[in-house]
Amino acid sequence: MSDLALTSLTQLPEEANRRLYSKAELEGYFTRIDLPAKYSESPVLSDGALARTKEHGLPLLEALCRHHTCNVPFENLILHYAANKKANLELSHLYTWFVTKRRGGRCMENNTFFGTVLRSLGYQVRNCGGRVSRAMSPFPEVPKNQAHTYDGLNHMLNLVRFEDEWYVVDVGMGAMGPNMPYPLRDNLETTSIAPRKIRIQHRAISESYAGDEAPKLWCYDVCYDATHGADNTWIPAYCFTEMEFLPQDYEVMSWYTSTNPNSFFTRYMTTTRMIMDAEQENIIGNVTLFKDTIRQQQGSEREVVKECKTETERVEALKDLFGIELTEQEREALSIDLRLV
Repeated sequence: MSDLALTSLTQLPEEANRRLYSKAELEGYFTRIDLPAKYSESPVLSDGALARTKEHGLPLLEALCRHHTCNVPFENLILHYAANKKANLELSHLYTWFVTKRRGGRCMENNTFFGTVLRSLGYQVRNCGGRVSRAMSPFPEVPKNQAHTYDGLNHMLNLVRFEDEWYVVDVGMGAMGPNMPYPLRDNLETTSIAPRKIRIQHRAISESYAGDEAPKLWCYDVCYDATHGADNTWIPAYCFTEMEFLPQDYEVMSWYTSTNPNSFFTRYMTTTRMIMDAEQENIIGNVTLFKDTIRQQQGSEREVVKECKTETERVEALKDLFGIELTEQEREALSIDLRLV
């Protein structure tokens, strides 16, 4: 291997040289996500040490999660409406992509960027990785036959430390994600987007070869309708480990999920943004494009908002409902088999 090839490998720089976002860049991000003044004036912004306290850091983090997921879409359009069809996880690129170009991304783009925003504010952040449950698959035969199994490592999330406790922070799972920080506690159950509940358990997964000695992972489950009491059905969403993942790990994960023909992301286009209540204090639903159909869900109610009959209709919907304005060059790069009439 040549020296030139070696220098292109992704690696984490020495601590003193690691990329953080400047005060001006953070202010640009706050504008991008329409963060209310009461949060953009948080004492955390003048004293980063306060970010690690529950009193000051947690309310700001909760607001950032809400406003990020409602204004920065979960989307994979770069893998379809682009000539090179390649996601870029470099931090300066991500800032330009999310803030200047007002685009979104998948878990690795969203959580890499969001984790860097948090570090820039003074939060203690650990990047982690997980496996998405096959119960989440859009292919009906997969959850039917493999609902209790998981994919290979293909998901990114963050852990954030407050005083003596870690919190799970994931703004990169779209409609299925928690979209809120919650403490890393075994058997924790809470309501995320009412009436949906979420829980986290420290348990072994059935695929382990170790039998009774199987290592435990943190398993995040969802219950879509919590109105049926003890008869609730918990569906596995993903499992993860507390082990720290590095940029080169995500480079491998992103390459597979963005190039393999069996990957959901390469086969279908999707875009999701969350919806807040009028007071902007709670997430109440989501609007999602999947292929040519746009659905909106609030509470237990789910309705089709639009069926895109032509490519022009889909592009207009992406602009009107998700704030994604594609260039002519991006539109022309779409594969023939994904085009609408």
